[in-house]
Amino acid sequence: MQRIKAWGRLAIATAVLSTATIFLFGENSATASSQKHITPLVNRVVLENISGSDDSQRAYQIKVPAGASNLVFTAFGSDHGNPVNLYVRFDALPTVKSFDTRDIGATIAKSIAIRDPRAGTYYLLVHGANGRYADVSVVASYAPPDAIFKTGIHAHRLYNGGDGSRPADPLPTFQYGVIRDWDITHLQDAVVWKSDESIDFTTIDQVYAGHARNGAKVIKVFGSVPTWASKRSEEPNRQYPNWPGGKSGPRDLDEYEDYIFRFVSHTKDALWAVEGWNEPYACPGSTRTEFTTMTPTELADVQKRVYRATKRVDSHILVFSPAQAYVCGIPTILAARTSQGEPMSKFFDVLAWHPYNRSAKGNAGPAYASEVYTVRQHLANAGLSKMQIADTEHGWLTAPKEGGREFYALSDNGKGQVLYDTARLAKSLGVLTVVWYGYDNDMIGNPANSPEIADQLERAYKDLNTP
Repeated sequence: MQRIKAWGRLAIATAVLSTATIFLFGENSATASSQKHITPLVNRVVLENISGSDDSQRAYQIKVPAGASNLVFTAFGSDHGNPVNLYVRFDALPTVKSFDTRDIGATIAKSIAIRDPRAGTYYLLVHGANGRYADVSVVASYAPPDAIFKTGIHAHRLYNGGDGSRPADPLPTFQYGVIRDWDITHLQDAVVWKSDESIDFTTIDQVYAGHARNGAKVIKVFGSVPTWASKRSEEPNRQYPNWPGGKSGPRDLDEYEDYIFRFVSHTKDALWAVEGWNEPYACPGSTRTEFTTMTPTELADVQKRVYRATKRVDSHILVFSPAQAYVCGIPTILAARTSQGEPMSKFFDVLAWHPYNRSAKGNAGPAYASEVYTVRQHLANAGLSKMQIADTEHGWLTAPKEGGREFYALSDNGKGQVLYDTARLAKSLGVLTVVWYGYDNDMIGNPANSPEIADQLERAYKDLNTP
C-alpha cells in the first residue's frame, strides 16, 4: 500500500493520484508496454509508504511546464535500512542501463537535480537494488516560472566594529539576496532602543548599507527588548545576561508598536521582510526555555503589533512568523491566540523555521524534503495549506546532532556542493528563502575563510536568486 498527502492547492491532484496503481516490472520490460503502469507525480506532492522486494522496480512520471527550473527527484526513508536507487530519463522510461542521470549507492536519502529541465515528461525509476525496502517516500518538485526565491546569509561581525572581542570581518566577496540581522549584537532592539525612547540608527544604517552594496535586502528580526522596556525587568536572560528581562516581552504594547513603526519607517528601503520573535519555544513537554518567557498569548499579542506596525508603513514588506528552531514546536505557534482570541497566524504572511542539519544529500543529514513536508503538514492541519514557508536559519550542528559529523568531514568543495544542492532543492520545494548560518562562523564551513564555499554561495545566488 501507499499513502499520498498533498500540500496546499494540490488536493484535487491527490484525489487523482490516490486511485493510481503501481506495478512491479523487470529490467527488460519494453517502455511502450509499461506506460500504463507508470504512476503520475504532481509537483511537490509526496508519495508515502512505498515498499518493494529485492530487485523490484517502480516507475513514475511528471509533466514539466515550459519555463520551470530546478527539477528535483527525491527519495527518503526506509524502515529496513536498504536504500533505493533512482534513475531519470526525459521522454522515455529509464532502465538501470539506459538513463539520463541516476543516484545510486549506500545513502538512504537520494536526490537527482536537473537545473534547467526541458518542457515535457520526465520519468523516474525506483529500483530496490539493495534489498527489500519499505516506508520510502518519493517526491518530484520544480520551481514554476514565476517562483520567488532568495538566498541569504547571517553575518555576525560585519560593518559594526565587531561583536564582543572580535574585530569586524571583511565584506563578503560574493553577492547574496538577503541578510538576516539577528546575531549582529549591536543591532539588537535591546541595544538600539534607548531609554528616552529614541532609536540609534547609526550602526543600523552602516550595516544595512554595507549589505546593500552586495545586492542584499534585510530580514529584520524583532526578538528582544531593552531592560527598561521589558515586562519583567529583573528576569535573568540566559542567552544575553547583559539584557535582564529581554526575554519577557514589552511592558507596553502601544509603546512597542510605536518603536516598530519608527524602526520600519526609517529602514523600509532596505527591508525585504521582518520576522517575529526568534526561536520562542522548545517542544511540548520540555522544560527548556528558549528565547522567550512569554506565554503563547503574550507572544501572539506582540506578533500582532509587529504585523500592524509594519503594514502601516508598507504593505509589501513581508512579515514572517516567530521562527521555530524545533519542528515539533510549530503547532504551538499555529495554535496561539491573541488576548482578543485572534489566531496569531493572522499576523504573519510566511511561516519561518530553522531546519539545522537537513540537506539534499544523505551523507550530510536527513532529507531536507522530508522536513519541508512535515512543516507543510502542520500548516495543512491548521487550515493554512497555502501559506508560504521560509528557512531563515540553516547550518550544521556538530555531533551528536545527526548529520553534523558527516557534514564536517566533507572537504570545503563538498560542503559547498551540499549548500548549493540544498538551496536548489529548497527552491524546487517552494521554500521562499534559505538563510545560511552564517558567513563568519563555522556552521556552514566559514565561507569568510574558504573560497570554495564562497564560490558555491555565489553560484547559488546567480542560479537561484530572484529579484
